[in-house]
Amino acid sequence: MPDTSTVTLTGISKSYGIVRALRDVSLEISTGEVLGLIGENGAGKSTLIGVMSGTVRPDAGTMTVDGTDAPLGDPRRLADLGVSVVVQEQALVESLRVYENIYLGREALAGSRGLSRARRLRAAAGELLRDMHIDEFGADAVVAGLTYPQRQLVEIAKAFASAQHTARPPLILLDEPTSALSEHETELLFSLIERWRSRAAFLYVSHILHDVLRVSSRLLVLRDGRVIDTLPNDGVTDARLHELMVGRERSADYYHEEAQRGAVSGRPVVQIVGGGKAGAFTGVDLVVRPGEIVGLAGVIGSGKSELAAAVAGAERLDTGAIVLGGVRRPRWTVPRAVREGVCYVPPERAQDSLFPKLGVRPNISVGFLDVLASRWTRLLRLAAERSRVADLAGRLRIKTPSLATPVGELSGGNQQKAVFARWLARDCRVLVLDDPTRGIDVGTREEIYGLIRELAASGVGILLCTESLEEIIGLADRIVVLRDGRVSAEIPAPATAKPTEVDVVSHMM
Repeated sequence: MPDTSTVTLTGISKSYGIVRALRDVSLEISTGEVLGLIGENGAGKSTLIGVMSGTVRPDAGTMTVDGTDAPLGDPRRLADLGVSVVVQEQALVESLRVYENIYLGREALAGSRGLSRARRLRAAAGELLRDMHIDEFGADAVVAGLTYPQRQLVEIAKAFASAQHTARPPLILLDEPTSALSEHETELLFSLIERWRSRAAFLYVSHILHDVLRVSSRLLVLRDGRVIDTLPNDGVTDARLHELMVGRERSADYYHEEAQRGAVSGRPVVQIVGGGKAGAFTGVDLVVRPGEIVGLAGVIGSGKSELAAAVAGAERLDTGAIVLGGVRRPRWTVPRAVREGVCYVPPERAQDSLFPKLGVRPNISVGFLDVLASRWTRLLRLAAERSRVADLAGRLRIKTPSLATPVGELSGGNQQKAVFARWLARDCRVLVLDDPTRGIDVGTREEIYGLIRELAASGVGILLCTESLEEIIGLADRIVVLRDGRVSAEIPAPATAKPTEVDVVSHMM
């Protein structure tokens, strides 16, 4: 096996519909290096990891290993070339034992089939775990019985095991590897990286900038899918990295900031008191007032999406309580929340909001059929339903051949307008929005921003969770920042004194 190896990416681009996740990205990494990859949410980090590991096929660009073309979009062949990955979304088989997961798909390394192979794999995994100083569980442990952090250690062990059996020095991709690890477990990982540095190359992704600066030899900054800078890790400060990550101006007109009024009443319309959800957030107090737009900011995994879902009844609190109109609401569920005027636009509209094969009309009216039922017979008043849907579609300028057209055939922006429309016919007191403009073109975004302002002006309390810092700063009256499941800051954001993105990012990471 050669002593060193170099992986080169040239001109990598990838789009998902109108969203350009990567734009002409190039990088080079060699054995002995730890390249720290940083960028805010949506910068393209996970997509780049996917391209390098083979789970994402780019639209353009090449990847070479020691000058030889690598098979993009082929995880197995890239693994044979020495590329292994640890991602946040664990890919373990719970019913199998630790050693079976570590060597899953590579059992032939232990020779012939049968009990002797199992013994050799078990012994190899046990030796690896000892070398990694992991003594919390053994190679024979069933994965289903492990905690989430322990499973993350198994994922890391898989990557290092894979790297032991390649024809050239490996490239190990670490995507938020410490997100579930304790301080002791994190130190174990860092010591492993240090011991393996002379035998491998590492790409290290984390929202914890202190960790990135500590472990990396070079830094690569992504913003909006582009490489903004590649710089040596020598005297770089957190503040400088924040500037490189966000470095853009915000348009006040785009977010209709002239229409920003703030809360119309000091009385909370909805609260979370001491809210906690295992593995997501803990000890959170949150208040939304009528007419107020409260932004939830945080990196992926901070707990912000789970917190928004808990307000809407889509996640159940383990501790604490939902308080609506001053009254505690036990057994808070989505149907009860909707009846009480708390409406929800989840982040995955195709999966969680729409019936793609049904027409636009039923996709809108499903949100308020109970409102249109006859008081005496409980039968649906079809004429009222047709009229109400037509009015809403016209008000939101939903572009569709007809209201019978399957909603799945519309553009992403018009699909999202249909989701908004279903709640406009209700007496909505609180609107919970999670990434409401994801995958939507610029013009439709501005329309949705105007609608959000209009709803706030009418007294609706809005809880806005979004991956876009620019969006959350532009729209919110107040920003609640979550870091590692806890509120790290609460930042006023009036129209006359908006915080900068650097101000917010400094509390996220």
